[in-house]
Amino acid sequence: MAVSWVFSNIDIDNKGLREYQIETKVEIYKLWETSNNVMLQMPTGTGKTIVFTSIVKDVSRLCESHKLNSRILIIAHRKELIQQASDKLTKRGILHGIIQGSTPQNLDRRVQVASIQTFMAYRTFEKVKDLPFDFIIIDEAHHSMAASYQKLWNYYPDSKKLGVTATPWRMSHSGFTTLFEHLVISHSIEWFVNNGYLSNYDYISIGKKSDVQKVINSIDKFGADGDYLEDMLATLFDRDEIRAKLYANYKKFAYGKKGIIYAINREHARHILETYSSYGIAARLIDGKTPAEERDSVINAFKKGEIEIIINVNIFSEGFDCPDIDFVQLARPTRSLAMYLQQVGRALRISEGKSKALILDNVGLYNRFGTPMARRQWKRHFKGKEDATETGFNDGTSRNGSGFEIVYEEPSYEEGDEEMSVVEHAEGKRQIRSEEANDTDRHLSDFNIIKRDGFYGVCNRYKRIIIPPIYEDMHPYYKGLIPFKQNGRWGIMYGNGRVVVQPKYYLIGAFKDGLSEVQNKEDSKPYHINERMRRVD
Repeated sequence: MAVSWVFSNIDIDNKGLREYQIETKVEIYKLWETSNNVMLQMPTGTGKTIVFTSIVKDVSRLCESHKLNSRILIIAHRKELIQQASDKLTKRGILHGIIQGSTPQNLDRRVQVASIQTFMAYRTFEKVKDLPFDFIIIDEAHHSMAASYQKLWNYYPDSKKLGVTATPWRMSHSGFTTLFEHLVISHSIEWFVNNGYLSNYDYISIGKKSDVQKVINSIDKFGADGDYLEDMLATLFDRDEIRAKLYANYKKFAYGKKGIIYAINREHARHILETYSSYGIAARLIDGKTPAEERDSVINAFKKGEIEIIINVNIFSEGFDCPDIDFVQLARPTRSLAMYLQQVGRALRISEGKSKALILDNVGLYNRFGTPMARRQWKRHFKGKEDATETGFNDGTSRNGSGFEIVYEEPSYEEGDEEMSVVEHAEGKRQIRSEEANDTDRHLSDFNIIKRDGFYGVCNRYKRIIIPPIYEDMHPYYKGLIPFKQNGRWGIMYGNGRVVVQPKYYLIGAFKDGLSEVQNKEDSKPYHINERMRRVD
């Protein structure tokens, strides 16, 4: 039988909490009075774990005072997150068990911290399924739409649930309302910096006209998750000249400082390690294949200052707490707003003697997402597609109320500017930042190929459709020309939609360096045409 919980007079222990954390707890308890499922958004480094462990202590005391057998379950998906929650509970004097891998279990304890994988494993779940977990907290809850998490709602429909995350965002924009009824939003990153809870920082980025940015904008194939394919990224960016620029920018802006570099894959990370080590930098590599003992050893050496730089692959985005990081360097392009904010957030934690953080954006994520302080539409992301409007989602995906997405933009023919520059200087309330820092569609031009329901068209920089998405395929706009596919054949149209070459060719490729490859029939020999549509070979 479900318990009727009353939180209006709960005995709250706010020891060690900041005012904004106390306000967050009060709001959660208020919502729990009338609903079961609440999500909390707080930026990386502002104390999400502290807030929910404080809630655990309050709820534990509530259960004890009413002699209830109710249990509290904290769920996470990474070893680091489980250890972090366990450490915070221990500091608050909360006895708890851990359900993870081969770790000895103490299921008699009221509070349990568990990995979602172990908890849902058949052998474990058979032992815990009858325990009254009336409170469930999901750490990094942007993962909660995965099937393993959704089982929690099936097994414990009446429990009070709290999902905590810095980024209530999904690549598909499907939202979270099928699981959570309410979203509690904390203050913005700008507020936390202004009030001294997050570090001052300089954001240093390549420009939108740089050659690297042009290459990123030209990518039009993505993985099942919607992000860039790692193999394609490695082919494009794991190159000597690009790694040389990584080191050159590190030397120019962050030499001698302590930081983390985000790489594409293990081979890319190893090549970066070789580059930095060749200049005498004390660096190490960590990825998902690094043995646990070695990983812990590297992290401890890093925290002690024995290692200057850790190059990592998908490790230090979530659950890594090392406040004295001076810089992060972004060497892996991504289309994930969540990954972006998790990565830059590693540098924004404050620590003694740290005057500011440096964010070295060598892959132009700023040009897609804006800076860390850009205005985020968290409620819109939480609700998902049902709340799409003409202003889009403000996350670089360029989706709007019409339901289309930008496939690729009009290429720039200006000479690439490869110099990195400070695009945002955040120092308390004395910020130097342009309105562009809030704009996550800065890359849009007058002719951008869009896709809706599997068909292609064109929109302008204001995301107004100028050529309806009715074509089977399109290549990027090039000096007034757009190759398009209709009824299985290729032709060319002008930017205003007027067809100049009828769709009767087996292939008309994208224009590259002023030339397009043409093939009249499937068995014909290919040749090239120039921008005047004249054959050149």
